[in-house]
Amino acid sequence: MVRLSRFHRLALLTASTAVITGGVLSQGSAFAATQWQKITDSPSGITVRLPGKPVVQKYSDHGVNSRDYVVPTGYGALGFSVFDGPGKAPDKPWDLRTGLKAAVDGYNSGDTSARLHSTDVHAGTKDGDRYLEARLIGAEGRVGHIRLVDHGKQSIVVMTVGTGRQRAAVDRDYRQVLDSIKTPHHAPRQVAEPAVST
Repeated sequence: MVRLSRFHRLALLTASTAVITGGVLSQGSAFAATQWQKITDSPSGITVRLPGKPVVQKYSDHGVNSRDYVVPTGYGALGFSVFDGPGKAPDKPWDLRTGLKAAVDGYNSGDTSARLHSTDVHAGTKDGDRYLEARLIGAEGRVGHIRLVDHGKQSIVVMTVGTGRQRAAVDRDYRQVLDSIKTPHHAPRQVAEPAVST
């Protein structure tokens, strides 16, 4: 469900930059003046605010189209993905647990020395949409968060990864992205009731 090799490369690049500068980025750094921008995934109409202009990649696999929006940050990387299930039955949910495993595996495929694993996995609902959320921890002090949302015809994934010594920024930015998500109105998922004859 999720390909995150580009996410992985951006996270490693910016984490390396933070290590080189002792975790403090200079005022001249590309990451110093964070300017949050509203990003719209035009096929779905879903909007999210990100701390800069994202690198965008599009994929199509087994009838599912997806778009990844990833921004390098001073601590690693932050991004979201939107997956479309064309012709998806409104009463058939997305498999969020498989999506979580695919996201972590996708990140880990880039470099075995920078492996992540998920912890504190929990499910919930918000605005009628089911979600699955987890904390991410990994080698070399990496930390992060991921949330996968079943939005009916679309699934949304938000993920951030950074260095442990900048955990406060990782946590803050992740929460800010989640709070910024706006989705077009959609009817809550309902299972059709059998017809009753009178």
